[in-house]
Amino acid sequence: MSADRFPAAAARIRQLELEASYPVRVLPGAVAALQATAGRNAIVTSATRALFQHRIEQTGLPAPQLAVTSDDVTRGKPDPEPYLVAASRLGYAPEECLVVEDAPAGVRAGHAAGSAVLGIDSAPDRSMQGEPLRADAVVPDLSFVRFTLHGGAIRVEVAS
Repeated sequence: MSADRFPAAAARIRQLELEASYPVRVLPGAVAALQATAGRNAIVTSATRALFQHRIEQTGLPAPQLAVTSDDVTRGKPDPEPYLVAASRLGYAPEECLVVEDAPAGVRAGHAAGSAVLGIDSAPDRSMQGEPLRADAVVPDLSFVRFTLHGGAIRVEVAS
C-alpha cells in the first residue's frame, strides 16, 4: 500500500472495529480486581479512546480511574510509554505499579517501564500464538488473584 493511502485505510479499520458486533468477554475476577483497586487503577490499551469507550460500555465493567489509549501516546507497546504515562497520571513511580497483561508486547512494555508484571494467560493454547508470556507471575485469569488494601497499600496474592 502506498503511504498516501495509509490514513484512509487506518480510519477504515478503526471504523470496522467500532462496528464489530462480537461479544466482549469479561475475564473471571476482573470486576473484583477493578473494585478492589478503585481509585488506584488504570486500563492501558492499544485501542483508540473511542474503541475503548465502546468496549467498556459493552462489558458493563466499572470504569477505571484512568484510561490510557493509543490516542494518549506517540509510541505503543512494546515501548514503555503507555505504562509510564499511566503511572505518572496516577501519581506513582512505575516501580510502585503492577502491570496486568495478556500479550507478550504488553509484558515487555511493563518490564521496560520498570514495573512488576502479572501475566494473564487466557489463550487456549499459547504455544500456537508464538511468544510465551514472560511475566513475573502468570495466571489463567484474575480469579486466581486477590487484591486487598493493607495500610494504604494494595496487597496482591496469587493462588498457587
